[in-house]
Amino acid sequence: MKLLEQYNHLKALTFQSRFITNSPVLQRSTAPALAATVTFPDEKPTLTDEEITKINLLIPRLCLSNTNHLPTAIQLMTTALLTNPPLQSLSLSIFIHSLTSEPDMAKPMSLLTVLRHNPSAHAHLSPTASMLVSSYMRRKRPKEALKVYHWMLRPGSACKIGKDVYGVLVYGFCNLGLVLDSLKVMRDMVDEGLLPGNGLRRIVKKEFVVGSQSL
Repeated sequence: MKLLEQYNHLKALTFQSRFITNSPVLQRSTAPALAATVTFPDEKPTLTDEEITKINLLIPRLCLSNTNHLPTAIQLMTTALLTNPPLQSLSLSIFIHSLTSEPDMAKPMSLLTVLRHNPSAHAHLSPTASMLVSSYMRRKRPKEALKVYHWMLRPGSACKIGKDVYGVLVYGFCNLGLVLDSLKVMRDMVDEGLLPGNGLRRIVKKEFVVGSQSL
């Protein structure tokens, strides 16, 4: 069965007559792939184990396809996340990797906006944003990683930034020679009551000394 046929079959199996509507948030979005979302009345749709398995098998194929099925993958994953499946049940790694390979941030930021505006998906908001930060840093795209990080810090945000995210940013900025950015993130970390480990402090101190000597 072709990819799009598989997607349509799964979508029909999982979400038939499940209140798919146009979202005002998505209408303002810059990502056409997120042009529709799910709104929930009293009944909260859920995914079966079979549906989760099918999604986890289909998403990598959509993301890695040579014919640019990423918008379809985004729509499927977004709809799945809005049903609030158990944490770790959906395989997000390849999906996030594909999002951060995009030349701009329209699709990743639109996804985060959709999750933020749907309380049923808040459990997946922090993990998704954290994975985006890590993926951007692995790709040596610090500006993009910092944009997601600042988005997570916004007042009223439902995101919880874990110690691992701070560590990824501090190490990543230091490795790229962006010592001031690493110091700012470490200050945020301390302000949140999280103490940097010895390794984190050592690498910042080392890069700070190297930077001072080069002046």
